[in-house]
Amino acid sequence: MLDDDLRHRARRLMAGDFRTGDLDRLFLGQRDRAWGRAAFREIGDFVAHRDTREKGLVTQVGKDVFTSVDVWSLKMRGREPSWADIARAAEANLWLASDEQIRSGCGCQRGAAKKRMRSALEKIDRQEAPTGPEIKALDFLGNRFIWKPAFTSGQLFGEFKEVLTRNNIVTKTDIATLNEAEAFVTLYALSVMHGSTIALDDTNKARLYAGFANRDGILETKVEILFSELSKPLMAPVCLFLTDLRAEGHCDPDLVASADTALFNSWNFPIDIDRDNRLYRIR
Repeated sequence: MLDDDLRHRARRLMAGDFRTGDLDRLFLGQRDRAWGRAAFREIGDFVAHRDTREKGLVTQVGKDVFTSVDVWSLKMRGREPSWADIARAAEANLWLASDEQIRSGCGCQRGAAKKRMRSALEKIDRQEAPTGPEIKALDFLGNRFIWKPAFTSGQLFGEFKEVLTRNNIVTKTDIATLNEAEAFVTLYALSVMHGSTIALDDTNKARLYAGFANRDGILETKVEILFSELSKPLMAPVCLFLTDLRAEGHCDPDLVASADTALFNSWNFPIDIDRDNRLYRIR
């Protein structure tokens, strides 16, 4: 019965009858059988729990990004990083850095960089001298700010199609038609994540918000990381969901015009998707 319901909703989606309620059901009804597809599961979890998220892909990447920028910015905030700070930044950056960044910065593959970095920290703790390659790995991973989105719109929609196919909600022959819904699914994900909160550690939380604060005006979801030790707060907005949709053309013109420039072209009010398949401000 449940899958019959989902099939009806998928057919409506493929017919161009775009309804957010149908996507609610499609994500919620399959988040526990997402075949390990983390981006699909994440949106389903956001639909189910939009308040404070304490686990999941976006939260984990958000925590790593927070750790990376927290340690990197300590000197700007009048504090000297300890070896413990450098160690936690290195662990976070190990997973945030791309393979290319690690090869370039550490001079080796990820597995070797991990061993060298941890060996350097162990030797420092024993008051021994790390080797040159170990110092290089530790310096690169523990001494910079690295970020990456938790996932992209392309990854999300690819997983959306795969999950629906593997659960027999659509067939492989439906995929070409389903592709027409990619922009709608992307806008839906932006609207679902917008305004939610994630836990960065035991004491810090951060708001997620949609906007287009980048040189290409591409829609994205950012996390609002804020440090308040200084007289003027230090804000570090970091993208966690990156799309390939331009705000111009996929947002109501009033929504683009009402973007908060103080928050770098973002929105601090509720948004949804209108009948023209564009984001708009809920009033």
